[in-house]
Amino acid sequence: MAELGRRGVAEALDALASPREPAAAGVASAVTAAAAAGVVELAAGLAAKRIAEGDRRPGDDAVDRMQELAQQACKLRARLLTAADEDARAYARVTKAREGREQARALDRASDPPLAIAEGAAAVAERAAEVADAGDWTFTADAVVAGELAAAAARGCAQLVEENLAAEPADPRPARARAAADLAERASRNAAGSATRARRSIVDSTAG
Repeated sequence: MAELGRRGVAEALDALASPREPAAAGVASAVTAAAAAGVVELAAGLAAKRIAEGDRRPGDDAVDRMQELAQQACKLRARLLTAADEDARAYARVTKAREGREQARALDRASDPPLAIAEGAAAVAERAAEVADAGDWTFTADAVVAGELAAAAARGCAQLVEENLAAEPADPRPARARAAADLAERASRNAAGSATRARRSIVDSTAG
């Protein structure tokens, strides 16, 4: 499977649907989280611009923070695409492994990429929540949706890690993946809550 970062969207989706390609739910989750990171990067950059165009109080570092979030989201996007490729390679080894010890080893190694995806997705959701809380703009909804996408990706990968390591109850990775999914879910709810509060504030001020 060619690296996802070098494929167009249609080609990448064709690979996901093809039985000839070693891509499955982990890859789909990584691509979803990477797309969410791209949206956060965009929204944070737009937020920085809007804040800079408004009245900026002395010592207010909101513009710098939004720019920093955009840079972090860019790095997360690249990291998640790399994790997608790693997951595809790991999944290919699982499909080729013989039942028994060889398959158990392959499942053990295949648990690391979805764990990395879950934790990366949680980081995306946290940054989406921070952007959503920065102000009420037309693109605030994009940050909220990005958080929801990232949370879904984290949940999916937590499920994969748990399934892969079902026979290894002492392994700490399922708990780590579930913690990442819970963190992403909380961040997603926070993003939605921030947007709702901002809309209510505008309505109240208009009514007043």
